[in-house]
Amino acid sequence: MPATEMIVMVAVTAAMILGFIHLVRLIGTAIMYKTLRKLVDRDPANAGALIAQLGRQPEASGDDRLSTILVALGIAMIAASIVIGDPGWMHYGVAGALFPLIIGTALWLRLFIIGRAKRRAERK
Repeated sequence: MPATEMIVMVAVTAAMILGFIHLVRLIGTAIMYKTLRKLVDRDPANAGALIAQLGRQPEASGDDRLSTILVALGIAMIAASIVIGDPGWMHYGVAGALFPLIIGTALWLRLFIIGRAKRRAERK
């Protein structure tokens, strides 16, 4: 399999997996909102307490796992380009690896900044 086909297949597979994950999250959110609407219609007095409890839960974004996966994918694409060893095609693999590396690094940086802001807020 040529390097470009391998890179395209990895990118397509990653896009399909990420799309599926987001679709599942969207369905879960829709189910939760539907349940909340039923609760508000049935018993508005207790719904306020449930909504307040949901608001107190920490935000779990999953960016830490996604950033790690993206950086690992970028490094794997660069390593595959080096292993293939064709200098004419190596720049395509490295260029394809730049996208997941940049996005993964940006997500890591975002998590670092959010964590730092939380630590500063706790000190005050």
